[in-house]
Amino acid sequence: MNWHVRPLQAEDHDRWRELYAGYAAFYRLAQTDEQAERTWTWLMDPAHELEGLVAHHPSGHVVGLAHVRAFTRPSTATLGGYLDDLYVDPRLRRPAARRRRIRDA
Repeated sequence: MNWHVRPLQAEDHDRWRELYAGYAAFYRLAQTDEQAERTWTWLMDPAHELEGLVAHHPSGHVVGLAHVRAFTRPSTATLGGYLDDLYVDPRLRRPAARRRRIRDA
């Protein structure tokens, strides 16, 4: 199966919110609606350092999220990427599917 990753878009809000709530529950994080909406606002602000990505099924259904941000490495004068959050719909976490996703990456 060919999975696709793309930048988070405004129309992803409701599905993103479902997945982000699942992320918080999985890690037993107390997360208010206000906190989640603040995160969404950051993700939608092109001037903010936090960026959102979504994985979607070939049908277009969003099945996972990632929140990432760049950081500087002064010692090497380079940029790195930091993965803050990663979550995939639990129904898609079969071992064979994970191996395929890793192999196809």
